Amino acid sequence: MLEILLFGYLITCVSGQGGADVVLSCSLVEEGSGMGGMGGGALFSRTPAMLVLRDLAVTPDLSPDTLTPFNPPAVPDPDNIILEAKVESPEIPEADLLLHADCNEQEVTCEISRYFPRNAKEGSTEPAYFIGSLQIEGGGLSLTLILQTLPLDQSDRPALMQSKLELPLSQSGTLLTEVVFLVFSRSESHSAPLGGVALLDCGFRQQAPPPGWELGLEWRLQHRGSGRKVLEIRAGQTETEEGPAVHVEREGSSVDAALLVGQGNASLTLARLKVSDEGTYICTVSTGLYQAQQVIQLHVTQPPRVSLSEEKLVFRDELPQKLSCHCKNYYPLDVQMEWISVSSTDSEPSVLSDQVSLSSHRQHSDRTMSISSHLTLHPSTFPPGTTVTCRVTHPALDTPLSLSLTVETPEPDSYWMVLGFLVITVLFFYQVMK
Repeated sequence: MLEILLFGYLITCVSGQGGADVVLSCSLVEEGSGMGGMGGGALFSRTPAMLVLRDLAVTPDLSPDTLTPFNPPAVPDPDNIILEAKVESPEIPEADLLLHADCNEQEVTCEISRYFPRNAKEGSTEPAYFIGSLQIEGGGLSLTLILQTLPLDQSDRPALMQSKLELPLSQSGTLLTEVVFLVFSRSESHSAPLGGVALLDCGFRQQAPPPGWELGLEWRLQHRGSGRKVLEIRAGQTETEEGPAVHVEREGSSVDAALLVGQGNASLTLARLKVSDEGTYICTVSTGLYQAQQVIQLHVTQPPRVSLSEEKLVFRDELPQKLSCHCKNYYPLDVQMEWISVSSTDSEPSVLSDQVSLSSHRQHSDRTMSISSHLTLHPSTFPPGTTVTCRVTHPALDTPLSLSLTVETPEPDSYWMVLGFLVITVLFFYQVMK
């Protein structure tokens, strides 16, 4: 249930005790009372806020001397929204990416909402929970954190309550929380070849699990409005003697159950990729009270096979000639084909647009595509020595693929050569017999 959202970007890294603090400038977003602009009401309202991740491990190449300490406001204000999150156990993987994001001028987007644990006691308001999503611009790390508010000492019992969240603040005016569970991915988008193998990265970390804990993992595929389950694993202290229960829906998909339970590695392997495997994969991990997920995009690619219809380019009897360029079995559909010519007198190649036609796309049983481009050449425009090139550009190709032919000088017609040879032979024998 989403009640409140925080959207933010990375401001800076500041020093903390034994580590570094990442400070996010955010906005508190609440559902408005209107109808999305109809009737004069706004769909969401936004209020400035701040999120501080405490004590992230400092990498050796980042000196604490270069960091500025984080200081809360001198005078606590109940209207300020400052969430402090202790990040000790579980630790955030690849935390150095967050620490370096500001220096690399990468934006870190942040969304936080109120979270209600599974099977929580009805009517229970303490502790309070939040779920947050952090994504680094350009990929590299995506995090979903579950935060739990911390109890305050009686001596620190605040006189202030946060006005919007209606939660008690510390003496410094911040809302104290800790990370109790997180799900992460180090790659939000992955490309793999048709027929190959894809590894979709996903993992989780948690505080020490309680007795009798159970672990659940589900991978689902969403594509073009439809979804299906790919794989599901259930494990924990109640598992059978055979180990975790694994249910595979998509043949050739697998997760290492031992790494899942022992190291929190929930990565999915997909073998023998098909075009139908492309889409949005959702990795959902549930354990105890908590459940969180990551979303990874899988793109299936197949580079085109390119060929020309002719092995030589020679004009016969000064007649036009058609040259075809065939682009076969590629995926996805985005392909560009162009013709280029350059003669011995040209200083720059010329892109040909006249006398060019394209066939319709043809789809094969494996859902790959084919297309052909046709060029009509005239002897007066393409003299001997002119090089004609078909250039194909496709997302599966690192660089455009080109095939070329050079217009050749036509050889003497073989019919007249044979006739001349026969005439000379007849004359020779005539002279001999005389």
